[in-house]
Amino acid sequence: MRNLVKASLSLMLLGGSLFAQQAPVQVIPGVKGPESDTLYNLIMQQATLRSTEVFRATEMVQKHGPLPEEASSTRRAAVVAGSAADAPIQTLVVPALGLSAVAGVNFEGPGIGLTGFSMTGAPPDSTMAVGPSHIIAWVNSQFAIFDKTGTVVAPPANGSTLFAGMGGLCETTNRGDPILQYDRMANRWVLSQFAFNVSAGNAVAPYLQCIAVSTTNNPLGTWNRYSIAFSSVVPEGFNDYGKLGVWPDGYYTSFNIFQGSPAGSFSGAKLCASDRLAMIAGALNPLTICTAAASYAGGGNFLPADLDGNTAPTTVAQGGLFVRQSTFSGGALRLMKLKPDYVTPANTTFNDGFAGVNTFITILAPLTPACNSAGGVCVPQLGTTNLLDSLGDRLMYRAAYRNRAGVDSLVVNMSTDPDGAGARASAIRWFEIRSPFAAVPTLYQNATFDEGGVGARWMASIAMDRVGNMLMGYSHSDTTAKPSIRITGRNRSDIRNRMQPEVVMQAGGGSQTGTLTRWGDYSTMQIDPANDCTFWFITEYLASDGTFNWQTRIASYKFGNCI
Repeated sequence: MRNLVKASLSLMLLGGSLFAQQAPVQVIPGVKGPESDTLYNLIMQQATLRSTEVFRATEMVQKHGPLPEEASSTRRAAVVAGSAADAPIQTLVVPALGLSAVAGVNFEGPGIGLTGFSMTGAPPDSTMAVGPSHIIAWVNSQFAIFDKTGTVVAPPANGSTLFAGMGGLCETTNRGDPILQYDRMANRWVLSQFAFNVSAGNAVAPYLQCIAVSTTNNPLGTWNRYSIAFSSVVPEGFNDYGKLGVWPDGYYTSFNIFQGSPAGSFSGAKLCASDRLAMIAGALNPLTICTAAASYAGGGNFLPADLDGNTAPTTVAQGGLFVRQSTFSGGALRLMKLKPDYVTPANTTFNDGFAGVNTFITILAPLTPACNSAGGVCVPQLGTTNLLDSLGDRLMYRAAYRNRAGVDSLVVNMSTDPDGAGARASAIRWFEIRSPFAAVPTLYQNATFDEGGVGARWMASIAMDRVGNMLMGYSHSDTTAKPSIRITGRNRSDIRNRMQPEVVMQAGGGSQTGTLTRWGDYSTMQIDPANDCTFWFITEYLASDGTFNWQTRIASYKFGNCI
């Protein structure tokens, strides 16, 4: 392997007003390393050479608290009227009907339950991508490759294995916060994690995002590898909590930017688009175009829309869509659009797509973040006073987009306070936004799922299959129950704003003890590209009480009307 010669990255700040048609952007040339050896060979070569570095095993694991909300001036709201959009709290279900999605395989993902896995910290950041024949599951801070029966095709390996031979921090550090996708338009895998140095327990510059794009649909084959550097100049800094969405004109990513470390001051959100076609082609310096320094300093936790299915979005002229939860007008979903121009970056636009400053979809029913609006630590467990973090201050990954014969939907969820008064910890609010690229999007349906009105539900992920059925996976816990993994969903013909009865995907055998409050950080629901019908879900559970002893579980479900 030849080493990557590190280049000095020049960052250009281009003039213009934030919401003008010529928006200020940050242009970051990606630095490409040499094409990798086959991933199978790299995993085998490094199986006995894994880093002994401990990842975030102390206070860094606690990360940050809720982020500030933007000022409420100069806002334009897209108000959706009508009782169908004003969600009730769903506590009553009809048990006799049951969940109509049929369970498929169910097997152990990366964690202490998987042979060869090395525990390096918590939370796991459970995520995965599903291809035609394989599943890659990645947690902090190793990934493993499975076939769809759950058989291990490649054993757990450090995330940095992907970047072996590239040189630099992508190869020499293994920091985690993984995120990955299967780009079904190009039949390529896209895997990413961040990289940085550590001093006195804090993240220090340089701050990199490491991205690997497979050269074929074979996950055990070769990869093109890139490093993208983020400025360490205040008010920018550490690129935390990255999320990735696949779109025809780019790989869209969102980050929360902190000055110096996860414990440092919050600088704002950075929303980016990487030149997808150039990365697939193995270009030497594909551009990543981001909103400029602190261009969105008022709030974070955006999610990029992620394309599901084989049909392109109803429009790509407006670029990629980003969504976040907002406290504007008592509770809203905020939509923003980034349209990159990789040829003339100064022509990149960042606005609501219709020359307005903002698009808000106001939620007429109460939208109260979990933990009595705190969005923080309040989830109870059996046998311990240690509470878990609801992460109720943000929408939860993914923001799954689908175009069904011209009906385009964006589905997403968050943790909410079911009674609005803190007497109950957390339930799950889910949304289906239709026509998200229209001047006034439609909140087609949404509700708070709180079956039986008992226990806390949080850390969810939701998606839609090609005929319009939905499935949602999440964690459940109570003072009378260990944290478990549960599933609910809805058939496309069900009454709007309603989910079917939940089922237990994996019973919990342990509670998280000690003082560690973070749980999961995110989970992932994906759709199988082989049939566009099968749902796959991964998240955390514990087999016994403990702190750094988490496991993950992967399972599939399918509705009978999707054939």
